[in-house]
Amino acid sequence: MIARALFRAHQLRKIGHGQMYLVEREWLSDGRVMQRTNEGRPDIEDEWKQIGHWSDLEAERAKTARAGWESD
Repeated sequence: MIARALFRAHQLRKIGHGQMYLVEREWLSDGRVMQRTNEGRPDIEDEWKQIGHWSDLEAERAKTARAGWESD
């Protein structure tokens, strides 16, 4: 079975003055939370990495909104 994304969010983070990078997260149907970082390079072939598991999707949505993430 192939897991599909049930929820996606992103956040721009600052490195220094004028430098930002994009962090993307996906909450998959099999319970995994995946993340990748785009540091501003033209290619977006950055690898997704598992950073955790979820069990309550609505709680995850609320938590990411409180933390300043934007839903996709």
